Amino acid sequence: MDVRPDREVGDSDGTGEAGDFHILVIESGSIRAKNSFTITAPRLLSGGNLQVVYLAAEGTTARPEEILVRFDPSNALKRIADRQTDLKTAMADLAKLKAQQSADESQAKTDFETAKLNFQLAEIAKERMQFEPEAKKREANLEFERAKLVFEQSRSNVENRTVVRKSELGNIQLRISQIQSDIAASEKEMEMLNIKAPISGLIVYENNWSTGRKIAVGDQPWPGMPIISLPDLSAAQVEVSVNEMDIAKVKAGQKVEVTPDAFPDKTFTGTIATVSQIGHEKGSGSNVKVFDIVVDLEGTDEVLKPGITTTNKIIVGTVKNVLSIPIVSVIEIEGKTFAFVKSGGSFDKREVVLGERNDNYVVVKKGLSAEDLVALRNPEEDGEEAAGPDARTETAGKRGGTKLP
Repeated sequence: MDVRPDREVGDSDGTGEAGDFHILVIESGSIRAKNSFTITAPRLLSGGNLQVVYLAAEGTTARPEEILVRFDPSNALKRIADRQTDLKTAMADLAKLKAQQSADESQAKTDFETAKLNFQLAEIAKERMQFEPEAKKREANLEFERAKLVFEQSRSNVENRTVVRKSELGNIQLRISQIQSDIAASEKEMEMLNIKAPISGLIVYENNWSTGRKIAVGDQPWPGMPIISLPDLSAAQVEVSVNEMDIAKVKAGQKVEVTPDAFPDKTFTGTIATVSQIGHEKGSGSNVKVFDIVVDLEGTDEVLKPGITTTNKIIVGTVKNVLSIPIVSVIEIEGKTFAFVKSGGSFDKREVVLGERNDNYVVVKKGLSAEDLVALRNPEEDGEEAAGPDARTETAGKRGGTKLP
């Protein structure tokens, strides 16, 4: 934990100043867009492997409908070619079947008409035999029954052939439909292998967990794996990992001062939006546990690009109206703390009682006033007791005492 005043105090002249003193937790983090569209690897119905063959350049701005990622289409093209061959075969089989069925149907109808005619003739002959001898009557009756049987069989044959014809056509048409469906699915997969930008945005490659680096041409991502992010730079956030020793002090709603490491002259204000309730290792093999927080930044700036590292000062508490001096002005002697206060042309050693501190500043509860001028180093070191303001540096002397941690 670090302690820092809300204004720079104890500057090069070593003067103490009164003011509000902020208690800070200082951690590193990185910028990300608050809203971002993520391009993921498609989920293919065929279950085939994916391989990246093209990526739009990272860091450029994508236009809507611009192709961002292409995957190898070889497998899909082969499936389409194979099924198109199957379709041609099935269509030929269908034409052949229709021709055969047409011939069969024509023959069945001819047989039926012939049987029908013979039956009618037998019926007439039978009627004429009513005054003939009994033997001729029986002969006519037998011929009638035979013609009747042939007629009924031929009629049944026509009906059965109609049912069979429909079944045969249905089977081959189903086969054709399945092949056409497979071709349509493969063509749809072909479209899925070319991923276009749904919105305009900065192109940022995602990390490939299997390789430990950013996604690249030649990688074989699994379905649903993030490939590219298109962040909306109109609103930015900071991702920060807080040490488990300090996470109890951190809460949603606290203010944060954010400084991009690459632009130390720029500072932004943010508010903690979320605090993770689950910790994780700081790095591979590390025993240090950290908790992730997300900070919403106020406003935006062109320097706030995704991935930029930041130093983040989380204000976890404030001590009102206290006196603070540079910590390098304090030395410890035999368990007591002192500061050297300007007195005429020399410095007086004065015992002080300290409060909250960090590596640079410390609150003085007792022993100094805001008007006191303190040395920034031990003036007794190297006989420089009377060196005055020119003797001040940013390193504390160690002779006669120990610099505070």
